[in-house]
Parts: sequence; structure tokens; C-alpha cells
Amino acid sequence: MRLTGHELKQATDGVWRKSEPEVIEGISTDTRTFRSGDAFLALRGPNFDGHRYAADVAHQARALIGDREGVRLWDDLARPQLEVHNTLEALGDIAHAWRQKLQHTTVVAITGSYGKTSVRSMLHHVFTALGVRSHATKANLNNLVGVPLTLLDIPAETEVALIECGISESGEMERLADIVAPDVAVLTGLATAHGEGLGGLHGVIAEKTKIVDGLAAQGWVLLGEGVAETLVAAGRDIGSHQSLDPQQQDYVQWALRGRSLTLRYLQQQAQLELSLPARHWAANMALVATMVLRWFRLQEREVPALADVAAALQDWTPPGGRMRVLQGASLTVIDDCYNANPVSMQAALDTLAALQGHRVAIIGDMAELGEEAEQLHRQLRLHDVDEVLLIGPLMRVLAETHAHARSCHDVEEAAAWLATHRFPVGSTVLLKASRSMQLERLLPLLGNEGGAHAV
Repeated sequence: MRLTGHELKQATDGVWRKSEPEVIEGISTDTRTFRSGDAFLALRGPNFDGHRYAADVAHQARALIGDREGVRLWDDLARPQLEVHNTLEALGDIAHAWRQKLQHTTVVAITGSYGKTSVRSMLHHVFTALGVRSHATKANLNNLVGVPLTLLDIPAETEVALIECGISESGEMERLADIVAPDVAVLTGLATAHGEGLGGLHGVIAEKTKIVDGLAAQGWVLLGEGVAETLVAAGRDIGSHQSLDPQQQDYVQWALRGRSLTLRYLQQQAQLELSLPARHWAANMALVATMVLRWFRLQEREVPALADVAAALQDWTPPGGRMRVLQGASLTVIDDCYNANPVSMQAALDTLAALQGHRVAIIGDMAELGEEAEQLHRQLRLHDVDEVLLIGPLMRVLAETHAHARSCHDVEEAAAWLATHRFPVGSTVLLKASRSMQLERLLPLLGNEGGAHAV
């Protein structure tokens, strides 16, 4: 980013104290990772106050940004200080000001109940492989702090910015939509995820689709598999913006046989081999190919062949914890323990069931599902699996209908059992649960801590 002191003042409706800097080229919110020359913005949380740590980095900071109460602690710090009403709101306002300057960047907001990170990762990989200057959300920086920081980190020469937007409470998406003001909104899938904070499936749909409200005048919407039908069933209209869904001619079609994926677009056809027979990967790849081809066409640039897009997808490697295939000496582990909801859990179980050989499902509780949590766990379909290890009090309900399943209260009990249990050589083991279950702690017991395979 590059904003003048005056632009920062206008964006935040703040007041400069002591002096006003000519220009600010970066914002940091964490003293532990502070970049010399940035402005330090002090956030508040339930158990911390960033204002109290500003002195640690003030000598390296171009400026300090704090609220009225916080700047009182900075009287002895000889640095320009921007006083704002609320620092979290100011962070979003500053990010939006920089986003408005990115006139030659296509800003893509990616949201949904599942598939956000994989789609973002695929898009970034494919655009980069095709020579497009792209920038994307890193790690899980997809909330009201992470999204602004991602925007502020976008270089001015970026052609495509891929911004992952995640929420857990009502009102958050409306704010993210205002901050990002996307040119394209991607809805990967809709299901009961974070239903506890959003009010069930209807609440999830109402909140997630608010990303569309922030679209630019000529913006458009790209829908993942099943989203259009879910919106119709819920009576949710995404407005007058043009939308593209898998039922339309301009959308890349797909067919999966085993691990062989065929993509079709108009008169073109391309094939690639997946490391897993994962239907949701195939659907996501069709979405990604659709996005890439349409972007080139709208930019009036030479549209790449479908085969070139498929070749880039062939080289994509899943992010850690998201259906990443880890090959050990005696076992294959599918590391999908980063997070879980009913749709993604069922997709992972179906993928495991489609494999050959001895199949083991190690699955843990899915969090934040609200009043329907027990029912949603009970409805999971466990089929064509040879061994099942259930972890957590919610997953225990599956033991009632699956007599061969073993149930553990928590990951510690599961670890103790795994320490003495041996799966047959050549087995495939799926690990999946919500992040709070910490199933990644079981990876060392399975002899798989690295060595991810590409698709």
C-alpha cells in the first residue's frame, strides 16, 4: 500500500497528533512481526490491548494508530499518532481506501461454507502458472483483521487479487463486503457451518450471500456446484448482478472416473489425474477453470487453451490439512484435519470409500453447528470403510449404528490407542475434524508429518 497521511485521516475520520507523515507504505498490527517503517495500528481484544505494546516498536514506526483511550499512553512517544474512534474499524477503512486505488486489479472475494481455501489456492496457482500477476490470502487471514491486512499487502501492479472471506457471526460479511468491494464474488458452497453463530442454514445463506451486496457496478457472481439450487430453495435472490453457475454453457463441465478427471469447455476437452478420487476437488477445479477462462476473456486477452489450465491444475498441491496426501513407509494418510462441517466431512468419507485396499476413518467432532449438532453428526454416512475411530462426544452417536467403530472421548485417548494399534500395511487413513479437535497431533503416530503429493 501507499497512502498519504491526509488520505489516512480522510479514510478513518481521524485526527493526527504531534505531526502528520507524508506517506505510509504499510500497516502492522503485531509487534512480534512488525516491519520497520510501517505504521503500527493497535488493536484491542478480550485479553489484550495493543496500545500497551506500541512503545516496543515506536522507534521503528513511521506512525502509530490508536483510539482515544489508547493514545493517552503514548504522550512520551515522539511519533506521528493518528487518533481514531475504533482501531478495528480504522483498519478496514484504511484497507478499503487502498483497495479503491487498485483500479487495474480484479478483486475477487471468495466465500462459502466449504472449499474457500482450496479454491483460492487453486486460483492463485493457475493464474500464476499462466503468467498473471496475482496476490492471494495467506494462511487463514480471512476475517475482519486478516482481510484488511491482505488487501493492504496487495502490490499496485497486481492483476488479480484473491481475497478469502470467512465469517462466524452475523454482520461480519456485510462489513467485509464494504471493505473488499469485489469485482467478482465466488460462492463455493453453502451448508450448515458456523450455524451456531449464524442461526442455522438459513442464517448461513443470508449472511454468506451478503458478499454480493458489495460488488462493483459491473461485478459478477460465480457459483459453485449446488449453490444456485440452494439459493432458490431458500428464496434468496442475489440481485441484478450477472451470475454464472454449472448449468450454464459458459461454465466448464466435468466428469470423474476413479482418479481421472475430464474437463469440457465448448469444443475443448482436457484430462488430468488426481491423487484422490475426490468429487469435490473435481467440482472446484471446474469452477476454477471457469473463473480463469472468463477473466482472460473479459480482459480481452488471449484466452488460454483448456489444456493449459488443466496442466496447471495437475501441478496444484493442496494446502496443509486439506485432503493432503501424505505417503509413509506403510500407510497413506489423507490429512484433512484443518476443519470440518457436515458437507466437507461427507465428501472426505465418500472419497475414502472410493479407494481400494484397507480404509480407516479417524474422524472427530464438527464444531459450531448449534442445536442441530447431534443430528448432523448422526446423519453422516459411513460406508465402505474397514475401521472407524470416532473422537469426541458428538461423534460418539455414530457408534450406536456402527458396531465396529471405536469411540474415544478426546485426542489424548485416541493417541493412547493408536500407540498400540497397527493398521495393515498399505492402509489409507483419513484424519478429519474441526480445528478445535487438534487431530494433527495424531500425524506423528501414523508416521506421516510431511511429504505431500501433488494432484
